[in-house]
Parts: sequence; C-alpha cells; structure tokens
Amino acid sequence: MAQTVDKAIPSKGQKITDIAVFGIAIGMALFHLYTASIGVMTSYAQSAIHWAFVSSYIIITRPLKIKGGKIIDLLLLIMSVFISLYVIVLQEKAIQSAGIYTNTEVLISVLSVICVLLISTRMLGKILPVISILFIVYGLYGRYIPGVFKTGKFSFQRLMTELYANVSSGLYGQTLYVSAQFIFLFVLFGALLELTGAGTFFVDLAFSIAGKARGGPAQAAVYSSMLMGTINGSGAANVVTTGTFTIPLMKKVGYRGSMAGAVEAVSSSGGQIMPPVMGAVAFLMSELTGIEYGKIAIAALIPSILYYLTLSLSVYFTARKENIPAADESELKRFGDVLKNGWLFFAPLIVLVVMLVKGYSAKKSAFYAIIITMIVGFIKNRENMTLKNILYALKGAVAGIAPIAAACITAGIIMSVINITGLGLKISGIITGIANGNLMIALILAMLTSLLLGMGLPTSAAYMVLAVLVAPAIIKMGVIPMAAHLFILYFGALSTITPPVALSTFAAAGIAEASIWETGKDAMKLAATGFIIPFVFAYNYDLLMIGSAVNIVFAFVTALIGCVFLAMALIGWGGRNLNMVSRLILVPCAICLFISHPVICNIIGLAVGGLVLIISLKFNKNQIMAENI
Repeated sequence: MAQTVDKAIPSKGQKITDIAVFGIAIGMALFHLYTASIGVMTSYAQSAIHWAFVSSYIIITRPLKIKGGKIIDLLLLIMSVFISLYVIVLQEKAIQSAGIYTNTEVLISVLSVICVLLISTRMLGKILPVISILFIVYGLYGRYIPGVFKTGKFSFQRLMTELYANVSSGLYGQTLYVSAQFIFLFVLFGALLELTGAGTFFVDLAFSIAGKARGGPAQAAVYSSMLMGTINGSGAANVVTTGTFTIPLMKKVGYRGSMAGAVEAVSSSGGQIMPPVMGAVAFLMSELTGIEYGKIAIAALIPSILYYLTLSLSVYFTARKENIPAADESELKRFGDVLKNGWLFFAPLIVLVVMLVKGYSAKKSAFYAIIITMIVGFIKNRENMTLKNILYALKGAVAGIAPIAAACITAGIIMSVINITGLGLKISGIITGIANGNLMIALILAMLTSLLLGMGLPTSAAYMVLAVLVAPAIIKMGVIPMAAHLFILYFGALSTITPPVALSTFAAAGIAEASIWETGKDAMKLAATGFIIPFVFAYNYDLLMIGSAVNIVFAFVTALIGCVFLAMALIGWGGRNLNMVSRLILVPCAICLFISHPVICNIIGLAVGGLVLIISLKFNKNQIMAENI
C-alpha cells in the first residue's frame, strides 16, 4: 500500500491560517530551490529572507493565547519581516556610512534582538534564549568582572548594532546562513523523500534483513532510524517519525519499554554522525573549518560504523539474555521482493553522494537530489504525489527547519558576543590552563563542556557554539582540526540523549510509555561507544582514515573486536550471562582494542578478554551447546 499523507479538510476557523502557512511553505521552497540552482544572492540577503519566512511561520503557527494576542502577533510578524529585509538595505548603505549608524538604526537593532528572542522562545522554549540574554548581559557588563573573564568596554548602541548589522557573526551571519544555504534544502529533501514512500521502504528493507534475528524489530529500528536520521538532521524529530512504528514493535516482541525507547533514541541521534549526509551538520563543519565535506564524511565513516555495530550487538545480546524471540517469519517481507520493488528509492541518495564526492556544492547536490526524488515519487508512488500531499510535504519541511533556524539565529547572538569579547579564547585558555599540558584532562573537560552546553539544543546549534568555545582548546593541545571538530560534534549529538535535558530520550520515552530516567540510563549504556571513540581518534587518527592503509585496516579490525567485547560487557551476555567481574574486566579490554598504538594494548586486550570469555563459556558448556545460536 502506498503511504498517504492526505489530511482532513480544515475547519472554517483554520482556513486563513492554513492558507498563510501553505503560502509560506510554497514561497520558501521556491526561493531556496531558486538560489540553489540559478539564483545568485549575497549571504546576508539569503539569511534575511530565510528568517522572514521562518519567523512568519512560527508566529502564525504558535500564536499568543492571551487577550489581544492576535494584534501583538500581527505587529510582531510585520516587525520581524521588516527588520529582516531592512538588513539588506542597511548593508548596501553601510558602504557609504562606514559603520556609523543613526538613532533609528540603533532602535531597529534593539528591536531585532527583542523580536528574535520572543520568536525563538515560542519555538525552542526558554533555554537558548535565556542563555543568549546572559551573553548579552556579559557583553554589556563584563568589564566589571574581575579576573580572566573581564572584557573591554562596549556601549549598548555598539553591541546592539553589532548583533544586527554584523553579517559575519551577528543575527544574520554565518550561523543562520548555513541554515538558509544548506540545511533547509536537506530538510526539504527528507520531507519529499518520505512522501515518495522511501521511509516505509527503508523500514521494510531493515526488517527483511534483520527481522529473522533475535529481537529483529530492534535491529530494524537501529538501521531504519540510522538511514532517516542521517538525512533529517534532528534526533528528536527522527524519534517521533520512525519511533512511532518501531518502538511498539520492539515492545511487542518482548523488549522493556525503556530499552525500546533507548534503542530508538540512540539510533536516531547517531544518524547525525553517520555519513553520507550526517544530518547536515557536516556542512556546518565544512563552513567553519574550511575542510572539504568529502573529507569530513570519509573521516567520520569508521567511528560511525563502530557506533552502530556496538548498538546492533547490544540489541542482539539483550535479545539472547532476555530470551526475546525472533519475529514471526510470516510477518516479514522477503529481502529480494522489498529490494526489487523499491531499489529506485536509492537513486536520490546515490545522486546526492556522487555529486558531493565529485566536489559539487552541497546546495547544488541537494537541488538535484530533490529533483530526482520527485521523479522517483511519480514513478513509484504516483497516487500519493498529489498537489495536496506535496503541499503538506512542503509544510512539513518548514516545520522541520523552524527549530533549526530559530536555534541558528539565536546562536548568532552568542557567537557575536563571543567574538567581540574574546570569550572563546578565554574559555580555551582556561581549559588548556587546567589541563596543564595533559591532553586527556583537556578532552574530559571538553566533553563535559560539550554535554553541558549541548543540552536542550538542536545538534546544529550546539555544534556552532562548541566550535567556537571548545574546539580551539583541543586544537591548541595538538589535536588536528578534523579530530577536534568531530570530537565536539559527537558529544554535541550525544547531548540529546544525555540526562537531565535529553530531547531524543524524552521523545522516545513518551512513545514507549516508559520512565525517562530508565530510558536515559539504557540510552547512555547503548551509546557507550560514542563516548569512547572520540577520545581514541583524538590521540590516533587511524580511525579517521588518516594514515597508511595497513594501519587503518589494523585499527578498524581491532576496534571491531573491541565493539564485541564492549557490547558483551554492557549487556552482560557472552554466550551465557556474564557476572559483574567478567563485565568489569571486558570494558578495559575493549578500550585496549580501540587503541591501535602501541600494539601491546591490542594484544593484552584480546588475550585477557578472550580468556574471560573462555572461562565463562567453559563453566556452562552444556548449556551453550543446547542453545539454538
């Protein structure tokens, strides 16, 4: 059956709102497709128009529920659109004014900050806007703080105009530009790909491959969520998309609710570190570091494989330990039939990856991938490709970009204050000072900072802040930029499953009807590789495929064995139930296998870990032979 997204006819009271929202969706899609193909536009103009669309959508879809709220919303909408478009005029005027602003322009700057904070609060909640306000206060009064955090004197007028008019680090600067130039196109790509039925195909394909294994629905959840997560760029959004299908199936075959939710949360969040697309954050990294996207995707490949391998093994070992059966084969589709019927859904992804690897820009690659997606949709799912459904897909894309764009423009406040006050250098200096030359201490501090600052933020916004505050400290300690930025990206992504503010975990726990704390505990356990691997590639770059082919292959093979040991230790099953002593011994053995230099670490890890398993199996040989492995 083809997947349909037809909606009920809206009530009379909703017609005006719906017309406005669909108008925004159509206009935004056409604008971004134009600039991605033949249109040429300055960065600040694209950012300004992008935010004019997004802010209008947020105000219309999240109205105030107070007396006179409609009038306030209308004024806020007009003001937001005017301020966004005026920045284009201001930049052209700035050539003659040499950075000298009138009182009217200062007032507009103040209003721009207020509008952004009010609108972002509706979309994101209070965490990021409050953090932004604290940064503004720091910029204004930091000169009164004694010690290393003391700043220079910045007037209110200068700070406000810096936030509004600086098109490199202000509201309409680099952070929002990445959302406007790259991320929306990939969100649109994902929405249209889902419309074609590709999401159902990916889930069916994963079930046909893994369904026969113990705990097959969980394995299918891992890989279908991985495929969708690498495209849509939001762990929490991916949880509510694929999780509504996979979590009930996992519970049906016997997984605890918290474990089912944890599997989905960890799988969905990991999509942001899995090439080829990496949830669009890779394009942020490329923009900020100057490293080619293709090199970033290649470097991220092995660590992401290890992440998902450990997760997959953990799911399997859980099924063995808790005696969860395989799915009923009568309920599974044959792999050959699924692939035969849906292989064409791979065409957009293949076009996207080939163009990116060949050096085409991300927006050009996304544009052609979208065109191919539409063609595939009309070939494979013609009855679903109605005008109404396409409009709802466009609306879904705007809904998907809204929290990302809101986070990006609000993060622009933070980035701007960091730049003018030099706070980034101060924090980097503190980290390196406390570390006192010890890279491990610096990495632990960077990890804790990344998890703390990333809590409650979309991965894209978390990465942008961390790239300025934390990455320079790691680089200063001798780590190459590629490894340093992947390090903070990992922990920025993992912050969505790390309590106490874990957006992906909360979403999964809600669907699973499980305790958020139990789900969070299980998620942390399943994502253990993600907490270990970044420390490994910060010391040795073999896992980033930087070095000789022999060293890379050796590091990969030993790390694969380390994943097996780690999954056994986390779940407590290795052919039989493992006692706590065996599990505690296997953890350092796994870490030794992740570390490819010196080789003696691998030998010790393999020898000790193997001995532990042999002893455990020997005492229960008869039981193992009786089991149907």
